[in-house]
Amino acid sequence: MSAPNRASALLRAVVSRPVATGPRTSKRFAHRRVPLPYDAEHGLPGFLSPNALRTVAVDWQEGVLNRLDELVRGTELEEKSVLQTLKEAAQDPTRTLAFNYASEALNNSFFLSTLSPTPSGPTPSSSFSTKLAQTPSLGSFPALVSHFSAHVSGLHPSSGAYVWLVTDPSGNLGVVGTYAGGTVLVKERAQTGYGSYAGKDLRVLGEQVQVVDAAGGASAAPAAAAATGSEQVEGGAPAAASSSSGSAWHAVTPARGPSSGANAATAANGGLDVSSSAHEIMQASRQSTAATAASVGANLHPLACISVHPHCYLEDYGLWGRDEYVKSWWGAVDWTKVEQAYDAFTTRAKATR
Repeated sequence: MSAPNRASALLRAVVSRPVATGPRTSKRFAHRRVPLPYDAEHGLPGFLSPNALRTVAVDWQEGVLNRLDELVRGTELEEKSVLQTLKEAAQDPTRTLAFNYASEALNNSFFLSTLSPTPSGPTPSSSFSTKLAQTPSLGSFPALVSHFSAHVSGLHPSSGAYVWLVTDPSGNLGVVGTYAGGTVLVKERAQTGYGSYAGKDLRVLGEQVQVVDAAGGASAAPAAAAATGSEQVEGGAPAAASSSSGSAWHAVTPARGPSSGANAATAANGGLDVSSSAHEIMQASRQSTAATAASVGANLHPLACISVHPHCYLEDYGLWGRDEYVKSWWGAVDWTKVEQAYDAFTTRAKATR
């Protein structure tokens, strides 16, 4: 058979092969990027251009998830959601990199979830605004902006940090920073955060996985599964999970016992660099009782955050444009989401006292 005939025969054989039309089945639960709740192609007017938003929401998030996938391939974390991976890796100092990738995916997702191309401003009569006005160290929205911006300005120019607006069960407001693999979204294997993030955004931006809940069923979002497993108790010893599938959204008091490894230490403190930011965690009311003051900041719950990684602002604001980037961020936050998250958490906290 001549060469042309052999080539034709080979081509016919390839074309005539049956093509599988059903979905490929795989044991591995890969994390794939899902669309933003808004159109990245239009950017966030006044804050991030389309190119800059794609860098943060697509290129960065996809890169983090791809690297997490490769890292956990062939391990027991292969079929875990990002949230589950973070909680389990936090208990094992040898899995620091997996912990860091999962934490970054969660933090970046939360950062993007509170933004909107058509954001709403703060409501003067909201519980959030009322509490802000009553906070001695803040007192007003402009004062909060100034306090928050000062925190960012104090960071190293190349810092890969997140700065968070947080509350506690008493409704106190504060500003904290997390660095490297730190997060306030998960504390001692318990998810924190309420409002829209709890109901819709718990599934990390970029995460399409099925998670088996306590009843054995499959769910697209890992909220139910987040309640399973063991939790850390005071003294650092793990306690067996309850047989009932309790909420994954309750707060857990930080462990005070010794922990081994830098990764375990980060988890024990809720992902916070306590040594440098403990004094900023919360500002208690001057009228607080001693008992109340002692509990201020014990459990932190995120309301909003900003990523100050250089890749977020370099394209639109330049190498030294971080301060302008932070100023613009305030106008892109959907404050209705923040107020709803504040109300949901403080209401729940009061009901469980």
